[in-house]
Amino acid sequence: MNLKNRCKIYEAIEKGANELKTVSRRTKHESEILLLSILAKDKVYLILHNEDFLSTKEIEQFKQYILRRKNGEPIEYITQQVSFYSLTFYISHGALIPRPETELIVDFSIQLLKHIQNPKILEIGVGSGAISISIASKIKLANILAVDISQQALNIAQINISNFYLDDQIQLRISDLFSNVQSYEKFDLIVSNPPYIAKHEKGKLQKELDFEPDVALYGGTNGDEVLKKIIDEWLKRDEKYLLCEMGYDQRESLARYLTENSNHQQINIEFFKDLSGLDRGFILKR
Repeated sequence: MNLKNRCKIYEAIEKGANELKTVSRRTKHESEILLLSILAKDKVYLILHNEDFLSTKEIEQFKQYILRRKNGEPIEYITQQVSFYSLTFYISHGALIPRPETELIVDFSIQLLKHIQNPKILEIGVGSGAISISIASKIKLANILAVDISQQALNIAQINISNFYLDDQIQLRISDLFSNVQSYEKFDLIVSNPPYIAKHEKGKLQKELDFEPDVALYGGTNGDEVLKKIIDEWLKRDEKYLLCEMGYDQRESLARYLTENSNHQQINIEFFKDLSGLDRGFILKR
């Protein structure tokens, strides 16, 4: 990107937006976000100071950020920030970037637990911690055990938990699904946004996914294998609710799997859609 050594804020934004045309539909918006991250300012500052000159250091860093974004790296990883459930989280490589549709998981969790005093929650696959932290921010007496197979993800989650002063409410533990969750540990709700993309889709989807951890994205040959493992474990346990996000095309296979493996237990399954009208998750209830 050709930027002069002396460059005004509005000029940098315009040139950055022009460079991002191949990767983004919101080029000016993303250019502004990248520059704001460097300046540590808000949008109002850009309006009031658009004629101000950037320093040489700021220009060089902006060039690097634009190049990274141009190469397909998600803007959240570049700025190390992501918004979720009206909160701002630290994010870095090693944890999945939380999506807006996953906010439904938080909404349903709050709804299911509203009549339970001091609810105990288990989150399988905590990632950045966005789901557990969002629930804890709304249910002040919730007690949450959040597990993940990735130590890198747990490190990111711990930063966020500490940033929100929730260390007393959320406990982290390394675990491959339920492998390090004891049978005597009981919860009111098990919640998960597990990997659910089929492995054969790798490399065929948007380039941004190449920067996110495979372990958080790909759920097996068909994509629903991890979800089925979680269902299996829930069926063996005593918890009343299981709440999971899933792929838009997995409703039929998961409903059939539950019917075939419930061992005559009386289980109610409720599927829910996202704001685009696509199947996005399910709630199992005893």
